[in-house]
Amino acid sequence: MSLFFAVRAPEGVHAHLSECAADVARLAPEAQVVKPENWHVTLAFLGKDLDKDEDAVARAKAVLDALEVEEFIFDVQGMGYFPTRQPNQCIVWAHVEEIHELRRLHADLRELLAKEGFKLGHQAFHPHVTLARKVNRLAATELSEIEFPEFSYPAPAEAVQLLHGVSAPDGGFVYEPLATKALA
Repeated sequence: MSLFFAVRAPEGVHAHLSECAADVARLAPEAQVVKPENWHVTLAFLGKDLDKDEDAVARAKAVLDALEVEEFIFDVQGMGYFPTRQPNQCIVWAHVEEIHELRRLHADLRELLAKEGFKLGHQAFHPHVTLARKVNRLAATELSEIEFPEFSYPAPAEAVQLLHGVSAPDGGFVYEPLATKALA
């Protein structure tokens, strides 16, 4: 599937994210709600099917080894949604505060990846946890009329991981770590 770097959503924010995802599922039963074990903030997306390229995986692991990481608080603050390229669909997400340590981690990682020859897109960094995909636009209209809950649920981030997707027995997928670096 795909290869990317991420910070998993810590257990300390799971209960609230579960409530938010359940609300989305009630309003948009057709939505593909993301499983809690897949909740994360993507720091850098390397590419689809790149997890099958042994050289790319080795270079990505070397980047993770070289990355200097600091502890930070993973602070989920509110919800939102954005449209997708698919007509009549959107993605619902929980916003993660872009604190200095997270912004620096993202920038340092991109710099190291560029030195290793990875071609990264120029998308702006908007840290978030995807809660549901393929939410119908009609439901999105209803969602837009709802004032998303304002909340702040901080929890310590635990590690940066190099993840890839694998098929799950239920027909979905799960993100498994290929390498992990604990936050110091």
